[in-house]
Amino acid sequence: MVSALSLWLFPLAGPAPQLLLALVNGAGLAGAVTIANLLIVERRPEAEWNTRLSWLETALGVGQGSALLLAAWLSTLSARDALLIGAFVPAAAIPLAAAFIHQPPARPASARSAGASPDAHPARPQHRLAHAGMVGEWGPASPSRVHDLHRVRKPLVGLRHVLGGGFGWLLAAWIPAYAGTAVVFSLYPVLFQHSFGVAPQTSAIAFAVIVFVSLPLFILAGRTASRHGPVPVIAGGMAARVVLLGLLAGLAAAGHIPYVIPLAAFAGIMFAWSYLSVASPALTGQLVPGAEGDAQGLLNAASGVAGLIGSVAGGEVAGEWGYPAALALGAAAVALGLTIFLATLTRRRTRR
Repeated sequence: MVSALSLWLFPLAGPAPQLLLALVNGAGLAGAVTIANLLIVERRPEAEWNTRLSWLETALGVGQGSALLLAAWLSTLSARDALLIGAFVPAAAIPLAAAFIHQPPARPASARSAGASPDAHPARPQHRLAHAGMVGEWGPASPSRVHDLHRVRKPLVGLRHVLGGGFGWLLAAWIPAYAGTAVVFSLYPVLFQHSFGVAPQTSAIAFAVIVFVSLPLFILAGRTASRHGPVPVIAGGMAARVVLLGLLAGLAAAGHIPYVIPLAAFAGIMFAWSYLSVASPALTGQLVPGAEGDAQGLLNAASGVAGLIGSVAGGEVAGEWGYPAALALGAAAVALGLTIFLATLTRRRTRR
């Protein structure tokens, strides 16, 4: 609803309110994705996380690809009409969510007093958080809200708990890596138009094709993370993005390159996201057991802030020194995140 309203109001507002509406739109998307991840991490056994997260990302990819195809047509209309029509897409998710997302059944008082669920079955695995009661208050529907109401909460103590156990290092690596990649995504249409001569309508269709081609990779990413763990998967995804962003910067500097080659490099950057998006929530749940809600929300908040920083910095650098310099900055930022990740979490995993 928040995203739909922001899009409907966008063509009616001035420059300053449009900036605020853009932030509201991004916040609505981030909130929806956060809750979607938590519906899996908090309500399903850990053994199912990678599989279910991969299917969730696949569904998100289908939506993104379909929206890009829609954007290719909307780009032929006026900005006002395009935004008004595009707003119906997030609005359609409201009744769908109400129809398909069910809350867990309430436990009768007798069952609560007995400490067991009335529909418990000996052959059915039940998910139990390792540190029940320490999870954050991400939402009133959380099954882990067993806080002692008479205990005075200490937010800073809770924050130290969440940032401990390696999750703080994950954030330190994730922020520059996410910001660096946000450079190419924020500049994508103008980058391909001015550096490689690709029209916005064509680039939108190409982006949609890349998204649809990447869909099977989410399932493969889930299986890879289950087999080898999320740490090497995230390290490999970051390393691939460093190489491909550097290649894209070189291609933009060279000029007169067939647009198929930079599109292939951009596709590789997208393919790496298939692995990063599946492995990062799984690693978050492993690093902060019992506080998955706080940690996942913090990770998504950090992604939003990093995306904003990367987009603004990339635009400023591109305007001052050109697109090759902006892409090189993005590659350097991702390389910094990869270095932090390798020096902390990868070594920690090796020692364990």
